[in-house]
Amino acid sequence: MLEVRNTERRGLPLVSIGMPVYNGVDVLGCAIESVLSQSFRNFELIISDNASTDGTEALCRGFAANDSRIRYIRQSANLGAIGNFRFVLDEACGRYFMWAAADDLRSPDFLAENVGFLNAHPEYVASTCPNCFEGEEGQADRIVDFAISGGVEERYLSFLRHCWQSHGIFYSLMRTSIIRECEIPGQSFTAADWAIDFFLASRGGINRTAAGLAVFGRGGVSSSAGSWRAFRERRIELVLPFYRFSRYALGLMKPLPWRNWWRVFFVLVRLNMSASFDQTRATLYEFYCRHFKSV
Repeated sequence: MLEVRNTERRGLPLVSIGMPVYNGVDVLGCAIESVLSQSFRNFELIISDNASTDGTEALCRGFAANDSRIRYIRQSANLGAIGNFRFVLDEACGRYFMWAAADDLRSPDFLAENVGFLNAHPEYVASTCPNCFEGEEGQADRIVDFAISGGVEERYLSFLRHCWQSHGIFYSLMRTSIIRECEIPGQSFTAADWAIDFFLASRGGINRTAAGLAVFGRGGVSSSAGSWRAFRERRIELVLPFYRFSRYALGLMKPLPWRNWWRVFFVLVRLNMSASFDQTRATLYEFYCRHFKSV
């Protein structure tokens, strides 16, 4: 494993940003520049190159040579996407941590807004800005701005009501000590990112600032064709697509009073039923495309 480290830092950065990447040369430069343009300057950017075979290495080494806040690490063998996300978390040394995908962009005030909030509100475990997907920046009705607050039951229900739009929670600025207590990073299953979000909700509020913006790329696995099949591990997931997420959520819910537990449980059941219908429809469409569309 080859690494370019900053050996001249006079102390630990307040924020660690983990950017896993594989063959991202076409989009990575803009994502790095988005981080480097932040008005809040006390951060490190950890780029873990998952043994890319394109020009990613040369691009990253060029940026690292010009900015001492960048730590570029090239893996000698591909860790897999999930392993790479875990790796950058393990490398973090700041009080706050966030993942940044190689095709995501953030407004220059993103860190300043969220660091300021978390410094002032210790009861919150994470904070993020409004978000949208690439190409939706000018569409007010496409901006996601929900927050998660209140008691633990209210936080669980709030997340489950918005789980399909929770991309920004996973890519929020988190307290490093809290996210490291979560066992999910490094595991791969349907809605593993939701499990991480649900864990955060179990530990405290998740803020949404009024200012700032995160713009997410559209290259994620969950948005690709066959995403249900890609993560399916058990036959039960044909009926309960979020089986592992639900099991994990139920474990976190154990301390809830019985009546509150049932309220959250029924929402989980409805979520699985809805997803099962969507999964069946997607499977039938894939079958149609393979066998009939080209006829």
